[in-house]
Amino acid sequence: MRKTGIVAASVVLALTVVGCGSKESGTPVSSGSGNTSATGSAGGEKKDSINSALDLAEAINSKGDSKKSAKITFDMSLGAAAGGAIKGDGAFSAEGASPSMQMTMDMGSAKMEMVLIDKTLYMKAPGGMGGTSSAKPWMKITPGGSDPLSKQMGPMLDKIDDSFDIDKQLDQIKSAGTIDKQEKTTLDGEEVTHYKITIDTAKMAQSAEDQTTKDSAKQLSSAGVKSFPMEWWINSDNLPVKITSKITAQGQSVDLVATYKDWGKPVDIKAPPASQVAN
Repeated sequence: MRKTGIVAASVVLALTVVGCGSKESGTPVSSGSGNTSATGSAGGEKKDSINSALDLAEAINSKGDSKKSAKITFDMSLGAAAGGAIKGDGAFSAEGASPSMQMTMDMGSAKMEMVLIDKTLYMKAPGGMGGTSSAKPWMKITPGGSDPLSKQMGPMLDKIDDSFDIDKQLDQIKSAGTIDKQEKTTLDGEEVTHYKITIDTAKMAQSAEDQTTKDSAKQLSSAGVKSFPMEWWINSDNLPVKITSKITAQGQSVDLVATYKDWGKPVDIKAPPASQVAN
């Protein structure tokens, strides 16, 4: 497999991490042993210990109905051949019938904005992409749309929706992770529990329901990436405040750092004005 393919597969899984933190989690979780006692919750009650990734998933899942929004920042470092780095920040909400998300990304030589609302994705990219102009800088992608852009990119809308669905995320990776270590610590002045987890790519390829994640995991497994490390910092509410991952194959690596804050606080996500959307 070409190195660019490895990086692409790694980026898909890394972005899945960003999304899965995005509805209160989606921890890479499953059976596996932990080595110390930690505070968790299930059904709103404190749990005395978290001894497996499945326990961790259940603890985080218990918050799924109470805190459905947060702000996020991420920094993704790619191999030099793949373009260096991508940085981004934004917010998301899983309230209502479909999730919404706003994200600004800095790719060094270019910047991009995305808004997902009511199952419609708006993208603001440089260079007149998708028929945009300075007066109408936004592209619109709708599921089942008849325009060329929607036909090409519309199928990915379900995947974006899924990345905010905690149940689907937990189903995808809960059988692929093992907790190697956990410890109480502080992060930015907040008491958290730090989990070090190993993800088995073969198990992920077998258990993932999302085909893109399944295919990416298969690519990495075939390229010799048997596993990769992740770290989760979980606050006293059993919600993630920081997630990191590192995937390395054939001399290329993808390093991701994602942080979350203001869980449960209102976020203001709106579609761009219709006058600024290209036809």
